[in-house]
Amino acid sequence: MLKRLLFVVGICAALYAPNQLFGDEYFCTNGEIIKGEPITFKEDGVVFRKDSGGYSDKIQWPSFTQDTLKALAKKNPQAQFYAEPFIEVPLQLKAKEVKPPPKIVVSDVERLTYYNPDPSFLSAWISPAGLLLLLALYVANLVTAYTVARFRRKQPALVCGVSAVLPVLGPIIFLTQPEAVVEEEPTEEVPTQEREFENATGSATGANMATRMVSRAASVRGDNSGFEATVYTRGEVTFNRKFFETKFPTFFRPVLGAKEKAVKFVITVGDKHFEGMRFSRVSTDDIYMVPLEGGSEISMKISEIESVEVKPR
Repeated sequence: MLKRLLFVVGICAALYAPNQLFGDEYFCTNGEIIKGEPITFKEDGVVFRKDSGGYSDKIQWPSFTQDTLKALAKKNPQAQFYAEPFIEVPLQLKAKEVKPPPKIVVSDVERLTYYNPDPSFLSAWISPAGLLLLLALYVANLVTAYTVARFRRKQPALVCGVSAVLPVLGPIIFLTQPEAVVEEEPTEEVPTQEREFENATGSATGANMATRMVSRAASVRGDNSGFEATVYTRGEVTFNRKFFETKFPTFFRPVLGAKEKAVKFVITVGDKHFEGMRFSRVSTDDIYMVPLEGGSEISMKISEIESVEVKPR
């Protein structure tokens, strides 16, 4: 009985031994069959230890058939990680595995309420851009007031102060007023006897020259006797805007009086002589005179004037 039992065990061991001594068979897509055991699993392939001895070259994952890939995936967890991307899944299974996207439910949320008043004319001016525009207009108003003060010969502080309180209206008020007339400062008349004595002696001292200038400055004056003939020459006087405005203020009026109509001006510029009845305007560099025969005004450079003669018509 014992001999029969040992005989059966020997037969089972003989049948089981070949399965342990020899590895499985692995098939490739090119028809190659590999017999052995896989020993290394990498991302770029598998290395086998062949039953015939030695090691195989590294075989890439796409080179195995689908059944071999599945067998390798079941045999080793590491092989499963690399083999699953190459295992084809039937479309039916893919459709079952694909889950429908979750339904997104948008619920109402509490929103903040913003104050948005209706646009109006006043709200446009109180905006930053509107305030900047108002400031620019206010500065332009003050600049206009200063220009009007210079044009009408008013005090700039007075005109700008009124314009600051009354924008726009202030410059208009002073612009409609007549131009302020600059009164000629009274000068002391040099006695005739003293003037004759100095002329007779022919003294060229500084006192004599000063006396002459004072006498000529006082020669054109407004009184009952009218205007006396006088000659102003460069060197004795300085020709500039102030000279014409202070010496002949009444000759800037559009309508001359009886005394002004009785005289005329003869102005020498280089070799030319210009005759006129009154002055229309004067600037820092030029003087404009209305000719006796009428017509357009004559423009002359103040720096080129040699003499100004006042004589009866």
